[in-house]
Amino acid sequence: MRIFLIALTLITSPMLLQAATQYQDEVHYQTVIPEQPGADGKQVRVMEFFWYGCVHCYAFEPHLEKWLEKKPENVIFERVPAMFNRPDVIMHAKTYYALSLIGAEPEIHARIFHAMHEKKQRLRTEQEMEDFLAQNGIDMGKFRKAMNSFAVQTSARKAAVAAENYNVRGVPSLAVDGKYKIGGLEGGEMIKIMSHLVGEVSKNKAAAD
Repeated sequence: MRIFLIALTLITSPMLLQAATQYQDEVHYQTVIPEQPGADGKQVRVMEFFWYGCVHCYAFEPHLEKWLEKKPENVIFERVPAMFNRPDVIMHAKTYYALSLIGAEPEIHARIFHAMHEKKQRLRTEQEMEDFLAQNGIDMGKFRKAMNSFAVQTSARKAAVAAENYNVRGVPSLAVDGKYKIGGLEGGEMIKIMSHLVGEVSKNKAAAD
């Protein structure tokens, strides 16, 4: 019996070690330095940095939507549009916030991605974007007012600061409660790593109470 137990330990120990070290800092994710503000209490804040023109962000969307359907109740999710120093990227970011402000974003978000990556519509200028939005039933008076609003300008500035604080150099990228950043991996793997880190942060917050 003792020999059997020793043999079993030798077999299972590598498996346990692999499970314990499945996700490693600087391999599967990065620790954010300095740490950024997370959510209050037992809540966990997850941020996705994205850009409509990014084919990898488009490919990531189905994985993200599937996770959102069953995300833990304590998770606060926030999309943050990229603010790279290009006119079309900045216009896309402000478009996202303007659509959110007028309550249209949930319906139109996927359509913009689809138009750019399936229908090959450029949508790189304000006129191209406005023509597309008008064709999709968006009230252009409300949209233009939102685009020029203080709220959208402020949100865009905050997005730029967040991207800088998290040192986002590519999208899609995920940030978990100000502590960790994930990017540059296949979409399903990013979701698995993010879910693991959300679980770790949740356990640590619960233990701190």
